[in-house]
Amino acid sequence: MNAKTFARLVADLSSEDFAKVEDAANTICSLRDANAYPLILDALQSETPLICRVMLWALRNYTIADYAQFLPFVCSADDDVREAAQVLFMEGGEAACKTLVSALSSDDLNLQYGAVETLGQMRSECAKQPLLASLSASAPEVRALAAYSLARYPDDAVTDALLSRLSDEPDVRSAALSGLKGRALSSDALLSVMPLLSDADAGVRALAVYVLDAAVPDSAADDADSRVRRAMAEVTDSAEILRKLLTDVDSSVRTAAADAAGKRGMRMDEVLIPLLSDEMPGVRRAAAAALSHAEGDAVVDALIQALSDPKPGIRAAAANSLGKIGGEKAKAALVSASQVKNPILAGIIKNALSELEKREAGE
Repeated sequence: MNAKTFARLVADLSSEDFAKVEDAANTICSLRDANAYPLILDALQSETPLICRVMLWALRNYTIADYAQFLPFVCSADDDVREAAQVLFMEGGEAACKTLVSALSSDDLNLQYGAVETLGQMRSECAKQPLLASLSASAPEVRALAAYSLARYPDDAVTDALLSRLSDEPDVRSAALSGLKGRALSSDALLSVMPLLSDADAGVRALAVYVLDAAVPDSAADDADSRVRRAMAEVTDSAEILRKLLTDVDSSVRTAAADAAGKRGMRMDEVLIPLLSDEMPGVRRAAAAALSHAEGDAVVDALIQALSDPKPGIRAAAANSLGKIGGEKAKAALVSASQVKNPILAGIIKNALSELEKREAGE
């Protein structure tokens, strides 16, 4: 491609005609000839984000010997430009990774942060050691980002490194805990997390609950912050704790507790039925869904009443639960409710009715 044609394509990227912009972008991004490479580099000097983004996408078609010239773009203030640069580095293999590592020692905090962010997106072994080293960076925001990025590496070395940051600043502690969620921790590791249940930062306390999971003490259900109590509702296997949280003053906690009761198949009719009249729709929906494991006239009657709830999502949840519980009363209610004018809701109710009838036929 010659310089004149390329310049016309670049100019078209600033057109008010969307079709012309799209055609120009597609043409540039498909370039592979050597003559276009220096033209792409020159166009990257533009202050127009769209032009920079298109050039970065186009560079993916070329073998790049020096990635350092593209480092400023991984910390661009424009999200789309930054994303395009990250993809360029992510596809660049070891050479790109080494360039990002060199940026970790830069005095430019934005560049450090951009390099760590991009290394985290690479999700490769070559990025792991630099990310581990970044846990000791002087800037807490860089340490926090490194901790978040290490969550995808399940090995013991990463686990130990994340545990070592639990006494760091709040954002770093939170990031480290996020990275520890879902890991099988040793008894000693769990003990090192326990003190964070008393952390001054409620977000840290909530994350500690998630990390401790089954090992979390029941006292976390009494935390003053709803985020911690909500986390407790999601991890506890204690029916007693869930009953308590189902009547929490915070609706998000009640919702989480009802969802948890449903997922665990716990029978809590006496607490869940009143929640069908809760002022918050999310609570009513979760309670209606959780009652699918129950039985008896009181439950069926309450769910039939919920079929008249003003919120379609709650009526759908009630219909699904009635379909699972079964019985003539539930069947008759579903037949009647299926006449609703809302086509999506009608389809859900008819599916619930169909499932009920299939189970009856199989009995």
